[in-house]
Amino acid sequence: LTVVHDGVRHDVRGQVGETLANALARDAALASAVPVVSIERGPDAHVYIPDEFLAKMPPLDADDVDKLEDVAIDMGKNSRLASQVTLSSELDGLVAAVGRAYAENPM
Repeated sequence: LTVVHDGVRHDVRGQVGETLANALARDAALASAVPVVSIERGPDAHVYIPDEFLAKMPPLDADDVDKLEDVAIDMGKNSRLASQVTLSSELDGLVAAVGRAYAENPM
């Protein structure tokens, strides 16, 4: 798993079944990329996922889209919250980019 943050590539160790948000929060070099978005949900980040990996992920439902819209700045079709990305063997080789997000949101 590789994550690009502020133009720098970071190798991140993630475990199958955990969210990308948890893997990012555990990585000392990337912890600042996952600010606390809400007390309920904890740390999260706006990430961009390449098309070939989006095809391997479930589509977002209306609630997921609402959460993403509340957090993401410059949201696009490849946007997800890191908490919406569950790591799996199908996502092996993923390169995700951290996008801009509001630092805190009282959702």
